Amino acid sequence: MFKNLEFDIDENTRAAFDGILGKTCCRQRAGEYRSLSLGFGDKIPHLKKKSVDSFNGEWELGTYTSAWRIIRNEEILCGSMNPVDSNAELEQQVSAIQIGAVVSIEMLSKLDIRIILDDDMFIDFMCASSHDENMFHVFGPNHLFVSYRCISGWSIGKSNEPQA
Repeated sequence: MFKNLEFDIDENTRAAFDGILGKTCCRQRAGEYRSLSLGFGDKIPHLKKKSVDSFNGEWELGTYTSAWRIIRNEEILCGSMNPVDSNAELEQQVSAIQIGAVVSIEMLSKLDIRIILDDDMFIDFMCASSHDENMFHVFGPNHLFVSYRCISGWSIGKSNEPQA
């Protein structure tokens, strides 16, 4: 599942990520400031009143700060830099794309992460800042939280505990 990774992850963490393989997209949103949020697997209900959806995916992948693009057959279907008049327009473009199941997650470089999906589809997350911000994150079952920062690398912890 992971290729070209230049960091040390213990086997338990690697095993935790195996759960996302084969999970199909159940939620996709472009949010404020051109963020991207993708849910995979089972739909998990929540009571967040400010959320557009009444559920999250069992696995949530996304970014608040990095550039991103959704690609199929070497064509960019949508990206964070699409010329749009409003966030709602970008949201419509993202929502219109049929996103399949996760095949793997790869590091293309220290600055780029690729989610490989079935149907010749990819989602790239590209660091576009000199600040050490989370450029990619994963929320998983049992409060699993993984984030990637271009400068400091991968961080693995629990979403219900303070982050270092």
